[in-house]
Amino acid sequence: LAAALLGVAYRLGLLYQLWHKVDPRSPRHGGELVAEVLKAHGVRFLFTLAGGHISPVLVASEKVGIRVVDTRHEATAVFAADAVSRLSGRIGVAAVTAGPGVTNTVTAIKNAQMAESPVLLIGGAAASLQKVEG
Repeated sequence: LAAALLGVAYRLGLLYQLWHKVDPRSPRHGGELVAEVLKAHGVRFLFTLAGGHISPVLVASEKVGIRVVDTRHEATAVFAADAVSRLSGRIGVAAVTAGPGVTNTVTAIKNAQMAESPVLLIGGAAASLQKVEG
């Protein structure tokens, strides 16, 4: 029974959460981590339709030397990432906001999939709500 419970806890990520805590005093944010990983993988362009949910990724990407290209529509961002992928042989990256931003990319993502282009789509997430006492 104990082994089964440990297995379930592992699959739900509960054990990971016990050993890996967020340091609230850290001056770094998740956008910096995303930008560093993209840079480490040779990403030179990040196509986007800028929005609040993804702003930290965009700002950090520019700081590490990734060129952020703002488009007029989310699908255009993915089509551009697909084009970079096909022309350079490297992964193409697009970042869009949550909800309709991600939904608007469906056609372009399917197009890249059919062409077997390596494309990474980063979709924003809604901010979490926290109870503030005072």
